[in-house]
Amino acid sequence: MIFNQVKRLIVKERLRFFFYETAFVFLLIFFISTIEWILLPFELNPEIFGTIFYIMRAVVVFLAIPTTIVFMEKLIPNESDLRRKLKISAFKSHFMLYKISKSNYKFQLLYGILLLFLVFIPLNFFLYLLIPEMVTYQKISEGLDLQNSYLFIDNFIIFLVLLILIQISIAIVEETIYRGFINKRGGEHFNRISAALISAYSYGFLSLMYYFDPIASYFSNIFPIIWFFALFFIGLILSLTTIRRKWLFPSIFAHSTSNIIMFSMIWCFNGTNYADILLYIYFPLLLISIILFIWQYKRIRESVSIGLGMFKIYLKNDEKEDEQNSDKYFRIIFDIIIGFLVFLIGLLITL
Repeated sequence: MIFNQVKRLIVKERLRFFFYETAFVFLLIFFISTIEWILLPFELNPEIFGTIFYIMRAVVVFLAIPTTIVFMEKLIPNESDLRRKLKISAFKSHFMLYKISKSNYKFQLLYGILLLFLVFIPLNFFLYLLIPEMVTYQKISEGLDLQNSYLFIDNFIIFLVLLILIQISIAIVEETIYRGFINKRGGEHFNRISAALISAYSYGFLSLMYYFDPIASYFSNIFPIIWFFALFFIGLILSLTTIRRKWLFPSIFAHSTSNIIMFSMIWCFNGTNYADILLYIYFPLLLISIILFIWQYKRIRESVSIGLGMFKIYLKNDEKEDEQNSDKYFRIIFDIIIGFLVFLIGLLITL
């Protein structure tokens, strides 16, 4: 098959980002994390071990990505139109995602609350309502790892403190990689919606980790299919929010808070009627979701309209690149392929 100039450009832009930056980032994180496993003494209390492990992982990811960006920018300069216009370095552009100012912290918190109650809470509620076996699976699966020993602590206060520290660290890791790097940085190499979709695809493909789980054979094969669509949807919403607002705090806040609620429920689930937990924990939160939806309906409708507008452009032929229908279909399929490649290289730090 002979590629025309448009298809060659699509392949070149995405593979350049994948091999020169994404693969390098994951390899760097893997290398440092391997050292982390060696340096952390296994004689430590398992709960303390897990907490330190996750906090160190967050620090490693936080530093590895800008380090890679600076190195690659010097090795292979690639200035986006926006940064060239504003004269912002790639390094500074990345760290601006974490900036919280006096003028916008209320808006960032509001967006974080909206993402939590309008995306995570309804999704989790209906997932656990329709497939309650997921609660049992998650508790057993997560508990198999040494670093998750905190899930079996009897004292709820100690459990909650460790849970908050660990889930904030996990949220920083995942949001920095998928929304701050794959999504934001990818959008500086090629189409921003392509970058958002690649980020969402790779995040969704994490559901395939189910097949590496030793207890998966005891549960339904429908789990990874449902999780793919759930993770893809979450990843896409968070990516689009990051594209529009250039903020990571709302995603980190919503992600970590959702996990804190979810794992608190899983902790309480031990020997307790699941329906009662769903009723007393998630149902009141769902009522808050409805109230927030009504209160912020205008803002939500505007955001949805902007997101749909972005997708309409993505699904059209790119006139600037003189795309034909075959080029557009190729671009859409190749974005899925790159998303899968990102997932594969990401196995280095998830297995």
